[in-house]
Amino acid sequence: MKKFEEQTVSVVIPAYNQPAYLRQALKSTVEQTYRPLEVIVSDDGSPVWLEPVAREFQETQDHQLTIRFFRQPHNLGVMDNFRFTVEQATGKYLVPMAHDNRFIDRNFITEAVEVMRTQHACHLCMANSVYEHSARQMLDIPDGLSGAHGWTVLNGADFIRRYRRGGLDWTQAIILDHEMAWELSAYDAPFMVNAPLARRLNSGEDNVCAYVFILSAIGSVAVNPKCVCEIGTPKESYSRSDPQWLRTKQKVKFVVFYNLHRADLRGPHAGAVRRMAYKQALDYVDHICDRRIADYYRYHPAILLLMMISIVRRPWTELRYFIKRKIGQNPFTGKPFKKVRR
Repeated sequence: MKKFEEQTVSVVIPAYNQPAYLRQALKSTVEQTYRPLEVIVSDDGSPVWLEPVAREFQETQDHQLTIRFFRQPHNLGVMDNFRFTVEQATGKYLVPMAHDNRFIDRNFITEAVEVMRTQHACHLCMANSVYEHSARQMLDIPDGLSGAHGWTVLNGADFIRRYRRGGLDWTQAIILDHEMAWELSAYDAPFMVNAPLARRLNSGEDNVCAYVFILSAIGSVAVNPKCVCEIGTPKESYSRSDPQWLRTKQKVKFVVFYNLHRADLRGPHAGAVRRMAYKQALDYVDHICDRRIADYYRYHPAILLLMMISIVRRPWTELRYFIKRKIGQNPFTGKPFKKVRR
C-alpha cells in the first residue's frame, strides 16, 4: 500500500514545450508560503528541452522544498503524463498544475490545507482563476457563497448540484486529498480517456476532472471566489491546438461523465453525484452516434437507446444553437450566449 507524507503538499506539473511558461509556473509555486512542498515536473518528450528550467529552481531546494524532474523517453500523451506525475507524488495533498498557469496568491495552498484539516470530511478545495491578459474569470460564484476568510464549505450533494451549473465549474485552482483520491482510483480508468483509449475511440484525451465528482461523493467541498491562479493561453496549449481534441471533446466528455454515472461510487453523496454525472453526459449525447462508442460499451441497450435519442435530438439542437448565435442569447431565458460566432 502506498504511503503518503501527512504534512506534504505535492504540486504536479505535466509539461510539454513552452519553457517560459514552465518557468513562471515553477516560480509561483516555490513562492507559495506552504511548507513542506514537493514539486514534480514531467516533460512529456518535448522537442524543447525543459530540464534547464527545472534546474534553475532545484538550486533553491532545502529540507522543506523538493523539486523533482522527469523526462519521458517518448511521448505518453496528456493523460498518461498526468497519471505519471500523480504516481510520483508522496504528499497527502495534491495540486494539479498546468505548466502554462501560475499562482497569483502566495497563500492559496496554506489556506486550502487549513480548511481541509479543520473541516470534517472536506477532501477538495477550489478557488477562482483568471485568464492572462484579461479580467475574465473561470467561475461566476454567487455572492451568497462567501464564508469565513472567503471559503464556503458545501456538502458533496449541494456542491455537485451547482457544479458546471450555478456558477461553479472546472477551475485551474484546485487542491485535493491525494491519499483519498488514490484510494478511490480517481485518476484511473474508466474515469479518463488516455492515449490508447483515445485511439480506440478516435478522440482526444481528457479526464474532465473526474476526481471532483468522486471526492464530492464522499464528503464536502470548499469553494473560494478569490482568484488565486492565472491561466496561460498560449496558442500551442493542448486545449487550443490539438485538432483531435477540439473536434471530439464532446464525445470524450460524454464517456467520462457516463462512466461516472455507471460507477459504484462510495460515500453518502454518491447517488447525487451519479445523477449529476448522467445529466452532464446527456449534454453531449448528440455526439455519440459512433460505432466506436457502441463497441466500447459492448452495444449495451442503454447506449443504443441514447444513440437513437441523439439522432432525433440533433436537428433540434442545431436549430437552437443557430438561433442563439444569431441573437446572442437564449431566446427563452435571455441569458447571453458565449459561443456567438464573430
